Order: sequence, then structure tokens, then C-alpha cells
Amino acid sequence: MTTLSVSAKGAEGVAAKSKSEYPVLGLWKHGYIATGFATNKPVSQYTSDVKFQLSVALRLWNIKGKADIFATYSQRSIWDIYQESCPFRETAYNPGVWVAWRINPQVRMLFGIEHESNGLDNPTSRSFNYATAACLYEPLPHWRFGARAWYGYYDRENISRYFHYRGVMQLWGTFHTLNDRISVTALVNPTVTFAKYNVQVEASWRMAKRGDWLPCLFVQYCYGYGETMIDYNRRTSKIRIGISLMNNKLNLY
Repeated sequence: MTTLSVSAKGAEGVAAKSKSEYPVLGLWKHGYIATGFATNKPVSQYTSDVKFQLSVALRLWNIKGKADIFATYSQRSIWDIYQESCPFRETAYNPGVWVAWRINPQVRMLFGIEHESNGLDNPTSRSFNYATAACLYEPLPHWRFGARAWYGYYDRENISRYFHYRGVMQLWGTFHTLNDRISVTALVNPTVTFAKYNVQVEASWRMAKRGDWLPCLFVQYCYGYGETMIDYNRRTSKIRIGISLMNNKLNLY
């Protein structure tokens, strides 16, 4: 009986170690809806809009408690809601497949293959297929850092010198409270020549003390190129405020 009891506990321990830390269906990138205006132009119905991003991940497989494979889908839209007919300026569709490893309690590595396109006809059609790798690092209780690089094939007929505007990498850092109720993130995306830098700064305040899925008040400022695929070579400067949902375990941009 004692042997059976020990074996059962051992089996439970193995099962616990093999269990994934991620939900079967959950958030992937930061999800939000926010409205705002351009800071480098007069405020009007033509310089104000709504931006929202939806992003989910389906966990397909856990490999011995060490790695997880995900099917992911993200969608980012710019909605000219204040104009007369309220048109959508662009919606970018972004499916992918990712593998995530936890190297140690502080470091996670991720590798993925993604497609991104805006579903429009020529000459405003944009598409990009690429491989990407990311590293998430949490050295201290209040800090998270991330780096992501990508490279691949884009439609050069409709996109000229895409990497000169979008670049091939991102670097970001997040300061957050221990309960993740407040967080501030700064992201830098250098162009491929490092001659220009795209910058994004955002802050979130969760309106309840517990729960990753509860909504947060959200402020975002974007400056630079590549906020949309259709206007990848046009510089923008916008501030927006809205509501967000955060994924504190895997928070990519």
C-alpha cells in the first residue's frame, strides 16, 4: 500500500510538471479598442479615428511541460468612425503558428511563422510572409523586457522598401506593479538602416485588483512609420485612449 501511495504521488508530480502554464484558448498580443487624434495635425474628423486589435491563441500541444505549440490569429483595424460614412481605412489579418519555450523562470523563447495582409485589391494590396523569433526576459519583479526580430518575403510590386520603414526588429520594456494592476511600456522599432525609429508608449490601469481578463483603462502614443500596412511609408503621430485586455504571460507587439 505504501509503494502504491508513493507511486501515485510520483505520478501526480510528473503530471504537474508536464502541465502547461498557458490556457487552451487565451490572449496572444495585447487586445484593445481606443480612439484618438493626430498630434502633428489640426484635430478634425479626418485626423481622428478608432484603432482596435483582437488577438487570440489556441494551444495545440504541450511537449513534456517544456514547450507549447500555438495557432494564433490577430486582427488590427483603423476605423475612420468620425467621417460621414464611417469607413474602415484598413484591417490587417495576421494568422501564425508559434512555439514557446520557458528556458528558466526568467526567460522565454518564441519562434513563429506568420502571414500578414490587408485583404485589399491592387494597388493598395499589402502582404508579408515571414519567420520571427522573440525573447521575453523578466529579471526583476517589477520589470519585463522583450526583443523580437523578423524576416521574410513581401509583395515588392505594391510595397517598396518595406523594411526601410517597418524595420526588422522591436525592443520593449515594461514596468508594472506586482499585481499587474498598473503597467507602462515603451517600445522602439528601428528601421533597417537605423536612420529612423518608430516609437510606441502605452500605459494601462486595471480597474479591478485581480484577473488578467478584466478590462484596463488604456492610453497609447504612436510615432513613426508602419502603424498600418496601407500607409507603411507615411509618418504618423497619434495619441489614443480606450479599454484594453492584457496577456501578462505572453505579451507580444
